[in-house]
Amino acid sequence: MEFVYSARNPQARVAYASFGAMHTVLETVLVGLPEPEARRLSEEIERLVLALDARLNRHDAGSLFARINASQGREAVALDEETFVLLQLCEVFRKSTDGYFDIAALSPGRTVPAYRLDPAARSVTLTGADIVLDAGGFGKGYALDRVRKLLADAGVANALVNFGDSSVAAVGSHPFGDCWQVTAKAGGGTFRLKETSLSLSGLRPDGRAHIVDPKSRRTVSDSVVVAVEGRSAFVCEILSTALYAAPAGARQGIAAEFEGYRHTEIKQHTESWTEENL
Repeated sequence: MEFVYSARNPQARVAYASFGAMHTVLETVLVGLPEPEARRLSEEIERLVLALDARLNRHDAGSLFARINASQGREAVALDEETFVLLQLCEVFRKSTDGYFDIAALSPGRTVPAYRLDPAARSVTLTGADIVLDAGGFGKGYALDRVRKLLADAGVANALVNFGDSSVAAVGSHPFGDCWQVTAKAGGGTFRLKETSLSLSGLRPDGRAHIVDPKSRRTVSDSVVVAVEGRSAFVCEILSTALYAAPAGARQGIAAEFEGYRHTEIKQHTESWTEENL
């Protein structure tokens, strides 16, 4: 983990930390904390996120998601309570997005639903041998919500967390402003975040398509970025993924199901974010 601390401005001491997780980088800016506390929290965030990554990363043979996929529907796989609830929520969101958010979208032999949950045994059984569950459409957002809770429990008033230049969570506001002002270079959209989250979905920075339309099973190459703002980073990431995958004419109807969340479409040229004037 990289950790940098600055007390040059005693009114707003700043700690910056970053580490790799979920095939990208998580960055945190913590404001107003003593250095030992900022370092301790940064290390706790790293442990939390890496533990989630070890559970959700289907490419890690030892992860729970890899074991679920390897079962190929031949047997039920026991789940911890948190993952059981996550899979319940993913099915709820699949239905509420008209199927455009689907963690089984990469499955060559996809069926609907892709899995069955047994509450009594707290287990999951895939409904086909070719089903592949992938947490890429919600993992970063879910991790950010967990990080925000950790910071709230620690009494942190002001912080900004960026995960992979596509999911951002704001705690409080900039120490010298009334929000955290975040700019998406992909089209130049600017967002004022205060106790809210932001998720961006679109082409990769190099122009490659990576989000699959679960209905056609084709990657989507729309040259817009769909940005979603709202309280939960988990919901923002799910909704931005679904709206980008959906045809343009279906997006408004899907978004209307998510009260308190706002979506914006911006023309893409590069994808990144910057926090201005820290």
